Amino acid sequence: MKSISLISIFIICLIPGLSAGTTIYVKPNYPIEALKKCIEGWVEFEVTVMPDGSFENVKIIESHPEGIFDEAAKEALRKHNLVPKELIGATEPTHGVKRKISYKLDGECVPT
Repeated sequence: MKSISLISIFIICLIPGLSAGTTIYVKPNYPIEALKKCIEGWVEFEVTVMPDGSFENVKIIESHPEGIFDEAAKEALRKHNLVPKELIGATEPTHGVKRKISYKLDGECVPT
């Protein structure tokens, strides 16, 4: 049996005009059922970035395939921290920031 090489990629997507300073993130877990079936996909969120870089009001805008990666992506997003240049020293939250987490398999996948 061939081994499965796995890599999950985090892609940062921000609303136009909001440039990122530093992003601290944890690699998202690949859902085991998606891995067993060799499924790739993504989840796009809209969030409010708080002055400390944490996220609130997390809302899934779209995901593909729908529902497969939603929970794993939400969990990964809870561990991320964004410090946009515009927010350094700011005291107000920034609403409507978009983030996208993609899940991709690296190499050959053999469904179980």
